Amino acid sequence: MIVAFLLVAVIAILVGVFLPRAGLRARRQNAGELRRRAFVEDALKHVHAGELRGPLATPESVAGRLGQKLARTLNLIAGMESRGLVRTTGAGLTLTPEGREIAVRVIRAHRLLERYFADELRMPLEAVHAAADRREHTVTAEEAAELDVRLGYPSHDPHGDPIPRRDGSIPAVAGVALTEQPVGSPAVIVHIEDEPPELFRQIAKAGFEPGMRIEVLEISANQIVVWDGEREHLLTPVAAGNILVAPLPHSITPAMQLAALLPGKQARVVALRCTGLTRRRLLDLGLTPGVTIERAFTSALGTPTAYRVRGTLIALRPEQARQIEIELLSRAA
Repeated sequence: MIVAFLLVAVIAILVGVFLPRAGLRARRQNAGELRRRAFVEDALKHVHAGELRGPLATPESVAGRLGQKLARTLNLIAGMESRGLVRTTGAGLTLTPEGREIAVRVIRAHRLLERYFADELRMPLEAVHAAADRREHTVTAEEAAELDVRLGYPSHDPHGDPIPRRDGSIPAVAGVALTEQPVGSPAVIVHIEDEPPELFRQIAKAGFEPGMRIEVLEISANQIVVWDGEREHLLTPVAAGNILVAPLPHSITPAMQLAALLPGKQARVVALRCTGLTRRRLLDLGLTPGVTIERAFTSALGTPTAYRVRGTLIALRPEQARQIEIELLSRAA
């Protein structure tokens, strides 16, 4: 009896270790393969960033990005070259079409995950980047497409980075660093760099976010003072350098809610100040930033209110309309 019990135990242990796809050895092999793939994909993302913003990536910069020794990184780059993913030039590393396809796929997954973590899970903005870093390598192109649909086809991640389209194209981000914005000139924040994390936390704590309209009041060697139409914000110059802004054609005014729009007047949607199911519902109704909206009429009972968007009428309750920021069409123009 004891011998039979021991035999069964030994067989169970062997099955647990060697069973394909489920055993301990298989799990260790899968984990090792995922780590190796993550190193390759992170390196490809770094090379892609160098091509977009410059300078081109080098073996030294890749090693720094991955936190690896240079010798190991050189072996990694050699492997990527043999797979036809990167090329080494005199100026640095560049991507092949195959390498660029992988890099953009991972970037798309990362930015959609950031949007999901921020909107659906309501994670703090300073935490979404690290969370997406941990998950991006496990998301397939099909899963990314499903997530895109679920989120209502967002165009940008929470930091203002454009989300690559399914065909691999990436919209350009036009803007200048906040440190270069002239004093007294209104602007809108179009992007906030999320690295290094310590600097991004400082920016988020100060209340800055993409879509925010600001005006520089003062620039000194120690700080930059900006105004958002209601209150002043302070930033160090090094933090302000991680914020990109685009000029606005009009002065800064406090944010206006859709609920305040008068009948017959038109406005442009600036931002949705809501998350989760509410945000998805509004996006499904066509209320994306930039769209024109007109207040048509209010029901006899006083709620809901009908608005004309994209050639059709939609009904919104007052609490929904208060979560939509707008600017009058005459000012938006």
